[in-house]
Amino acid sequence: MTKTCRTYMAKILIAVLTAGLLGGCQRPPKGEGESPASSERPVSDTAGTGDTPDLKQGKEPAAMGRYRETELELPEGTESQSLICFISGEGGRMELYTAAKGGSEKSSDVFRYRYEEETWKRDEDWAGAGALRDRGLDLMNVVYGQDGNYYLGGVDGDYRYHLLKLEEDGGTEELLEEVFQPGEKKQYGLIPPGFGVTENGSILIHDYWEVYLYDSGGARLLSMTKDFSGSDSDARGFLNGNEFITVNGGNIVRYDLKDGRVTETVDYSEVDDSRESVCLFGDGSGGIYAVNEKGLSHINQGGTVWEILIDGSLNHLGMRSLYLKGFLKGEKEDFYGAFVSEGNRGITVYHYEYDPDMTAVPPLALTVYSLEDQSVVRQAVSQFQSEHPDVRVELRTAVEDGGAVTEEMIQGLNTELLSGKGADVLILDGLPAASYIEKGVLADLSDLVKDLEESGDMMDNFLEGFREEDGSIRQIPARVGFPLVTGRPEAVKAHESLESMTTYQGERPLTEPDNYENLQRKIGWLCYEELFGQEMKVRDRQVLIRYLESVKLIGEANGSQTSFTEAETLERFVTNHVVRNGITGGVVDFDRGVSDSGVEFLEGYSRLSFPAQVRRQNPGSVMAAVGKLYFPSAMAGINQAAADKDMAEEFIRCLLSFEVQKEDFYDGFPVNKKALEHLTESAARDQYSESVGYTDGYRLHADWPTLEERREILAMMENLSVPVVVDETVMKMITEGSRDYFDNKKTVDQAADEILRKLSIYLAE
Repeated sequence: MTKTCRTYMAKILIAVLTAGLLGGCQRPPKGEGESPASSERPVSDTAGTGDTPDLKQGKEPAAMGRYRETELELPEGTESQSLICFISGEGGRMELYTAAKGGSEKSSDVFRYRYEEETWKRDEDWAGAGALRDRGLDLMNVVYGQDGNYYLGGVDGDYRYHLLKLEEDGGTEELLEEVFQPGEKKQYGLIPPGFGVTENGSILIHDYWEVYLYDSGGARLLSMTKDFSGSDSDARGFLNGNEFITVNGGNIVRYDLKDGRVTETVDYSEVDDSRESVCLFGDGSGGIYAVNEKGLSHINQGGTVWEILIDGSLNHLGMRSLYLKGFLKGEKEDFYGAFVSEGNRGITVYHYEYDPDMTAVPPLALTVYSLEDQSVVRQAVSQFQSEHPDVRVELRTAVEDGGAVTEEMIQGLNTELLSGKGADVLILDGLPAASYIEKGVLADLSDLVKDLEESGDMMDNFLEGFREEDGSIRQIPARVGFPLVTGRPEAVKAHESLESMTTYQGERPLTEPDNYENLQRKIGWLCYEELFGQEMKVRDRQVLIRYLESVKLIGEANGSQTSFTEAETLERFVTNHVVRNGITGGVVDFDRGVSDSGVEFLEGYSRLSFPAQVRRQNPGSVMAAVGKLYFPSAMAGINQAAADKDMAEEFIRCLLSFEVQKEDFYDGFPVNKKALEHLTESAARDQYSESVGYTDGYRLHADWPTLEERREILAMMENLSVPVVVDETVMKMITEGSRDYFDNKKTVDQAADEILRKLSIYLAE
């Protein structure tokens, strides 16, 4: 049987967890935070330390009690429907509203499902479906108002919003018509991300910067500011009696609906996740629940300390491929969350129920270290965690939110690893993997790779590229991209070597103008094997000099500079921004007639849209991979000092499994063959398109690439065999040491000597 991330069986207790992981906050609120299990079991200050309960020896038992996540079975047919909303309706029942495209081009068929007697039942007689169909509306919002009535919001064929109140007899009353009318010389009016209804029938309408309160007759009573939301489904906030709670200025604020005054400001930075919008709802007693990737948190009214009830890293709340659409409180201190995949499809609903017999913190621990937060890694953490509730996976990242990686960070990690410590699994992007291999830090993954290759599920060429001379494999990529060159046939062929790139003679320059650092990086990556070899080492002084001279010759031919003035960037459509591989999307410049070719870094089918369109509209042009190069990312390795290498290995299996790899995070192609074929053969994204326009009148529009074009790329990837693993420290020394040469302030010999001097010190460490 093929091994997947489900095969790992929990082992004996081996891990020592730090006290910082505990915090005693895995309990549901009761009164002032008392757990319903608190009277059943003692809670130890040393719980979760790895000690087996043994009161005779003076050891206290591990802290018990945690929320268990289970998936609810959904009604047949919902697998092909999109989720509109997930709400608590009449009588506190959970209600699920979905849509499937109907026969009309202007509206969808909508469905209501109610959760009754622990099962979902479709409401065949729901009057709202007919009302929407009669008016030709696409449903966007459903609200059960505090006044005990249902309200619907939707757009018509002209994309104008309509707010309807469902009457008891099944009829509808349209409200606030003037509010949603387009302004003067505007095609569209306000399309609110959401709305709410108070006990007296006043209507709260969300805009993108503000929230407005209207009476039922359409008179605006007041307005309140909130944090900007650019999404048509992001309506952060909820009504609680005569107050409205939302996010403003990075804090949670309470507004009094009598006068719009802020009555409380709550700092939620400790539980905030800047990657996504927080879902807020009330606890029925004035307290606030906040749900995001970090989990479910709670604070009492007037409180200052957030209590983390459900840790998102232990379940699907932390999964990057899922988008939270609603979170509701049940009747028994339990919770329900509704999630969708991209495009509101793939609906799943999870039940979170407190289990006093589960350990508060999983007894086993696995640490994963990465310099930067990577979605595919976080997806694997959530997948592994959800399938192994006895293991806590701690993902440690050095920087977040675009922060800069420093040499001090890497040196600190190196010291930790060389002393036999550090994380169990290492994501090696940006780290000196070659040095780790040389010093014996990384474990051999040959047996794992053999199993993966024998399964037939993997792109073997992406795994074999990392086999060392002794036959071992110490690192495996989870994602790959590759350089795709589009242009005149002779220009595309010139990318085969540094010599042919340097001596190219065509109607226009080989490549577009750029800042010299980007050009230097791009050529270094494209000619990686020729310049550096598999170990990313400058082979000798003459190779380095030839590299620098070639970059300068190519740059002089296309008008590159070390930097451009603001006027030049506007006039020539160039940039001073530097990207790691130097590839800035030159296919547009080929289409504009600036160069004879352009290189695109292909890390997903969305990046194929422009090259494919450019080839279509330039007869005779071709599109090809640059040699057999591919750029691996999310490189995983196992620390030789890991306490449980089998568990670490199983995590890598999960990282490479179909379940994780099939998701598209726009961060590279899968290395799992079945996942890559799945993404290739998936239906076209009808609504996907991208455009670019310049002030000189140039425009380029492209839609999702065709199936034939996607299959063409798949065939290219099957032939790639040379991994490009650039040591960023080495590349930075080269670019910094050669800047004066490109500025004509130093000779190439002087630049080469300075670079080699710095490299010799670095490589000797």
